[in-house]
Amino acid sequence: MNKSILFLSIISLFALSSNAQTATINSANKLFFKKLYMEAIPKYESVLKKDSSNADVLMNLGDCYRLTNNNKGQLNLYGKLVRSGKAEDIHKLYYGQALMEAGRYDEAKKYVEDFKADNRGEKLAKAITNLQKFSKDADAYKIDTVSFNSNFDDFSAVTFLENKVVFSSSKTKTTWITRRHGWTGNNYCHMYMTEKDASGKYEKPAIFLEDFSTKFNDGPFCASKDGQTIFFTRNSTSKKTKSLDGSQKLRVFQATIIKGDIQSLMDLKFNSNEYNCAHPAISSDGKTLYFSSDMGGGQGGMDIWYCKLDPSGAWGTPVNMGDKVNTKGNELFPSITADNILYFASNGHEGLGGLDIYESKIKEDKAGKVYNMGRPVNTEHDDFAYNLNADAKKGFLSSNRKTGGMNDDIYSVEVLRKVSRGKTVNFIIKNKETQEVLPLTTIKLNTDSFTTNEKGEFQFVLEEDVNYKLAVKKEKYFDIEDSISTKSSTEEDEFTKTIELEKDPNLTLLAGIYDAKTGAGIEGVKIKIKDLAVSNDFELVKTDKNGEYKTPLKGKKIGDKLLFFVTIEKEGFVTKTLNFTYDIKKEGEIQMNELLALTIGKVEVGMDLAKMIDIKPIYFDLGKSKIRPDAAIELSKVVAVMKEYPAMIIELGAHTDCRGSAAANLKLSGARAVAAAAYIVKQGIDKSRISGKGYGESKLLNSCACEGKVKPSCSEDEHAKNRRTEFIIVKLKN
Repeated sequence: MNKSILFLSIISLFALSSNAQTATINSANKLFFKKLYMEAIPKYESVLKKDSSNADVLMNLGDCYRLTNNNKGQLNLYGKLVRSGKAEDIHKLYYGQALMEAGRYDEAKKYVEDFKADNRGEKLAKAITNLQKFSKDADAYKIDTVSFNSNFDDFSAVTFLENKVVFSSSKTKTTWITRRHGWTGNNYCHMYMTEKDASGKYEKPAIFLEDFSTKFNDGPFCASKDGQTIFFTRNSTSKKTKSLDGSQKLRVFQATIIKGDIQSLMDLKFNSNEYNCAHPAISSDGKTLYFSSDMGGGQGGMDIWYCKLDPSGAWGTPVNMGDKVNTKGNELFPSITADNILYFASNGHEGLGGLDIYESKIKEDKAGKVYNMGRPVNTEHDDFAYNLNADAKKGFLSSNRKTGGMNDDIYSVEVLRKVSRGKTVNFIIKNKETQEVLPLTTIKLNTDSFTTNEKGEFQFVLEEDVNYKLAVKKEKYFDIEDSISTKSSTEEDEFTKTIELEKDPNLTLLAGIYDAKTGAGIEGVKIKIKDLAVSNDFELVKTDKNGEYKTPLKGKKIGDKLLFFVTIEKEGFVTKTLNFTYDIKKEGEIQMNELLALTIGKVEVGMDLAKMIDIKPIYFDLGKSKIRPDAAIELSKVVAVMKEYPAMIIELGAHTDCRGSAAANLKLSGARAVAAAAYIVKQGIDKSRISGKGYGESKLLNSCACEGKVKPSCSEDEHAKNRRTEFIIVKLKN
């Protein structure tokens, strides 16, 4: 044969083979993207027999095995992909998860802890490190198989009307027709019901509400407390509800059962053609509906959502349960107890492998910390659909632990003892400054009191979902009040809380009250101090014969800032109020007189109220006489004194500095004096008791005159002394 002809023949055969391979890959890919994984698998497998290094095929076939729960297939395909060096990070995570599901934890750890795209890898690595903790409550549960399992998938069993059990199963409805799901290759699921006979054995399951069952997926199911309202998952069969990718998404339906017949079937309004809604769970009061969905706005994959029943009887907008519950993985099969414990399955939290069952306390629609229920509830396989009876002592879960893969079975659950979900806290008490431990310190948690040991230590188990008030006391140290909560804490299951006590610096507050006119100390002056930082009156005392006051300042520390409102009063004297601000920098005495003018004046003719009650300057806008808000505050102080002393008559005198013409200053000061007096009258003071007079620059307090050719060299502060408002007591009526 001509060599050229032979060569061309070989090339042609190769091209035909290559074209056939490409066609098979394209066909498999179409099935893959339609989620017909079981149909795609043999096509991908045939490609790999001829080209075992095709990375895209390895990825897609590995995903097919993962999405149909074929653990051996995942280990094989993802393993090849990893060893080839062509695996993406997500496929390394999937390989690690497959190894965990096979119980090969040591091998899995490397692959999960290297995954950094989100925290799933970190959580799974942590779970592998702490495997022993998943068995600490193993004695709290008894798990058994149930007699109504079949050779098909049986899952999501719930107690209905006290003595009946409704569950989902992929067993065929008849012997002459079988419809299979393209995703799994198994039959579509339908709802079945069984109950115990007189001998206590479960009867043969029968289709639940057979006339109501469809040819596609029905179930899982839940019911209201009275059993009259049911919720269930179903594939719609209408062409109108097909998604853009041609598939029928799962939807949640609601219906009413009246005398065994279905009434008022509703396709709930949050369903969509473009995402799945499934696995409904209704709260005991019937007002909150939980379900799983991959709708937008979630954390990733399938998430747990809830919606509220509004007053009209319609379900509100779904709300995502948030990132405490939901992860980048899948959260499925929620159930809720009467005391608001949410159970759900997830492959994104710390777990043993596959789907694990978790619980979280719900308070005001917010999830608390999520806890893995541990063995024997969970295994390295898929464990899900944990549904307890009303008494929370018995129930069911579903798992493929028997053979793995797509063969799910139902197991009975008996709760043998209450499992307290809590945290162990190790208290250590120290001196804040020296860091020395403080032995024999009293710790009070709510109503219980304890004492630290010689090392300043004490250990306590905090119960789950409890707020604790914490008080720590030791002589010669400041008390500390704090709180610890297990309702929303991010602490680990065991943690250390170090409390540092600060030594009392033995602070003392000193003050002397003196006569504004004579400078002599005044005995019997009442001093009332209000701590503005805590809005608390902490002292009410009288001065001694020397007009002095001294008291320990409790509860204040070095570094604190004092913000006190001080009231000074004595019969016959004008009551005075002041603000005292002080930064504590050292131990010992705090002298209030160093910062405040602690003088009070007698109520007598000729005295200026402005000096007696420390009125701040009354400011006006340039060239204006209108009372500003800051001026109103100061004038209100005068009003208060005049109301306290109804016999007092005041002349309000307004003064200016020398700048500007004398005539203009006199006119402006007069207008301002009249306006200020009018404001006081408006506050309830009789106009016969207050008069306003402008003095312009006629009564300067210093030598800062500037009329004519006089050009003073006074500073702004010196000019400011002349700009003042005086409130002179001109008469005290009998």
